[in-house]
Formats: sequence, structure tokens, C-alpha cells
Amino acid sequence: MAQLKIRDLYGLLRRAPMRRDLAQDGIRLVYDGQTFHLSTADEPDTVLATAPVTGFTTGPWEVTAYSASLASVTAWMRMLDGEDLIDVCPFWASEAVLAFATGGQVETWPLLACPTAPADRRPQGIAEGRTDR
Repeated sequence: MAQLKIRDLYGLLRRAPMRRDLAQDGIRLVYDGQTFHLSTADEPDTVLATAPVTGFTTGPWEVTAYSASLASVTAWMRMLDGEDLIDVCPFWASEAVLAFATGGQVETWPLLACPTAPADRRPQGIAEGRTDR
């Protein structure tokens, strides 16, 4: 889990390209322990935007989330106070998601890939070529 201001996370996600502009579905977030880096599954080494962590930090992680779900995640964040902190962390149970939590509210973003999850809990979306979400 990592914490950052809602406005910083919202600003980061607004820099993601539209789904129709991607050859492969997928928004990639890499958390290095201090900063979030946004790229795409198409071009994972091209950083489109960064956002600094403001509050609690943990070890690094990396996820690739469905770009089709980006609109619902950002719409949910617009209803929140931008100065509040939001917790962001990958979560794997029956399905892997990126979880956002603040003030008792939780939103999730389905994941295509989570290389930092335990091997038996990693989603198989990109490896199997799934782009149906």
C-alpha cells in the first residue's frame, strides 16, 4: 500500500491515453516506494506521468490494469476531496485488483497483470492475450 493525495493520483491517471489510442489494452502503474509512474502495456518503458507518495509507503509493486475501467475509477475520484490521502495497493483474492481506499470508501480496478504478486495469484490477462475487459 502507498498513500498519496487524491488530486495527485487523479492528475496521474488523467495522463493515460484513451483506450482507442492503445494497440494493447492496459494502463501500467509502477510504484517504486516513493513515486508512482504511469505508462501503458504498449510502451512500458515510456513514462507518461509521475506522482509522489505523500503519506504511508511500502515496498515497490507493479500492475497493469484494464484501460476500459479507467473512466469509472477517475469518475469515482472526482467525487472525493482532492486534498485527502488515498490508499493504493494491489490485492489478489479470487481476482486481482488495484484497490483504492479513503474515508471508508473503496474502489477497485481489475488487473491484467501483477508481476509482484505471488506466482500462484498473478492474473493471466496479458500472458494469455486477453483484452476483453
